Amino acid sequence: MTITYIYHSCYLIEFQELSLLFDFYKDVPRSDGKEWIKDYLLNKDEDLYIFCSHSHSDHFNPEILSWRKNKKNIKYLFSEELLQSKKALPEDALFLKKEESFRDHRIKVKAYGSTDAGCSFLISCEDKLFFHAGDLNNWHWKEEVNAEEALTYENNFLCELELLSEKSEDLYVAMFPLDPRLGNDFMRGGEQFVSRIKTEFFFPMHFGENFNLVNMFAGIASKYNCNYLPINHHGQSFNL
Repeated sequence: MTITYIYHSCYLIEFQELSLLFDFYKDVPRSDGKEWIKDYLLNKDEDLYIFCSHSHSDHFNPEILSWRKNKKNIKYLFSEELLQSKKALPEDALFLKKEESFRDHRIKVKAYGSTDAGCSFLISCEDKLFFHAGDLNNWHWKEEVNAEEALTYENNFLCELELLSEKSEDLYVAMFPLDPRLGNDFMRGGEQFVSRIKTEFFFPMHFGENFNLVNMFAGIASKYNCNYLPINHHGQSFNL
C-alpha cells in the first residue's frame, strides 16, 4: 500500500483495488506538477472511500461532494456532526454516530469519539487496522488556561483513548494531531496515544508548516516501538 500526506489532516491510502481519503481540505501538486486529487486520484478506476470527521473548514471542503458527478464508484462516510451542522444533506453520505459501524465487502469502519467536533475513524482493511483521529487529541492548552481546565481537557482525551484502546490494541497506521499551537507540550497527546495503543506506523496531522517540529516525535515514538516516518513536504508518499 501507499500512504500520502496531502495537507493538514488529509491523508490518502491506496491499495491495489481501492483508496481511502480522509478530511480533504485542499489539493497539492505532485512531482509532475499535476494535482494529487483532481488530476490523479479522481482519474483512477479503483473504488474510492471518502471520510470526513467533522465540519470544520480545515477538515471538510464541500467540493468533495461534486466529485461523484464524474466518478461513480465513490462512497462517502461522514460523521453525523456534518448532518447536524447542515454542512451536508441526508442523501450526501452515510453518517455515523459515535460507536456506529459500517462494513461492506472491502472495509469495516467504526466511529469513535473526539475531544472537539465530530468523530474519529477506525478502519479495518486487508487484515490491518488504520486510525484517523480527526480532531481527537489532548487539547490541554496548558499555556493558555488554568491548571484545572487543562486537566479537564486531558481527562476527556484519556477517556476517549481508553474506549479506543479496547478495540484497537494493534494499529498498523495511526494518523494523529501534533499541533504546535498547544505550546511546549504539544506532543503530549501523541505520546499518550502510542504509549497506550500499540502502533506500527505513526503519521502526524494538524501541524501547519512545522515539519521540523513534529518530526521530533520520532524519538518519542521509538520509545514505544512505534515507527515515525518523517514528513518533509505536502504530497509526500510512503510505501508500506
